[in-house]
Amino acid sequence: MLSIIIINFEQKKFTDECIESLYSVIKSITFEVILVNNSLKEDFSNLDKRFPNFQIINSINIGFSRANNIGAKHSKYEYLLFLNPDTVFINDPFSDLIRSLGKRNYGAVGLKLYNKDNTFQLSFGVFNNFRGEIENKSQEDYFRKKNREKMLEIENNYFEIKMVDWVTGAALFIKKKAFNEVGGFDERFFLYYEDADLCKRLQNKKYHNYFYPFSKIIHYKGENVNPNFNSTTYYYSKVSQLLFYKLHNSAINNFILRVYLFVKYFFLSFFTFKKINFKILKLAIKGA
Repeated sequence: MLSIIIINFEQKKFTDECIESLYSVIKSITFEVILVNNSLKEDFSNLDKRFPNFQIINSINIGFSRANNIGAKHSKYEYLLFLNPDTVFINDPFSDLIRSLGKRNYGAVGLKLYNKDNTFQLSFGVFNNFRGEIENKSQEDYFRKKNREKMLEIENNYFEIKMVDWVTGAALFIKKKAFNEVGGFDERFFLYYEDADLCKRLQNKKYHNYFYPFSKIIHYKGENVNPNFNSTTYYYSKVSQLLFYKLHNSAINNFILRVYLFVKYFFLSFFTFKKINFKILKLAIKGA
């Protein structure tokens, strides 16, 4: 019934814990786990002996979008769950989720995530144009600064299944039919914005994206402990942001974003002399 696709890149400890939780908690439906291992120096060969319906696809680092598409092509069930490896399932939401969605014309469904301290984690947002991203980032700031009052207010506004513009790919549920209809993840997005892009293309096909609040999944946000996060990974986030704007936004929004990035990273380059700031400055000039 459900194919769970996990991409590992240098997160073996998280990945092991994630897979262990899936097989311990999920009892209501038949499922398989497909692990696309983009980190060849990490060995998961023992797992296919421990767990049923488990397969490993070893690969070089081909990026998040392409790896997820490969996992989906190897899937055998009608529902897909794209899941980050730095997650741990606390409950089994799937029987209720499938029943509750029922006859809704749904595209992507974001499952409810929690921080390791059991506080609500923001995992959805409004459409990513320049104005929308300001709104999204202002909400993210409440969570980053641990503003408990605002965090609770946002959580309480989403106490039931609710339509949203996009959901994070950290725990994204979708019918395989809908995923294939829009062509899967756009592989031009190596990392970041691939989830928002998928959600936008689903909307273009008249599907609705939803947030589902009845799951409990701890999301550690493992990328933040990766030493490359502030350099290579951050650069990819800006490449993907510019590409998303080029594909889905107006010329004025594209222009505003590039001016904003140029001004910001011009001053950062001048004051910090970090290579990453010079790289993003060049990117703002050239565009996606």
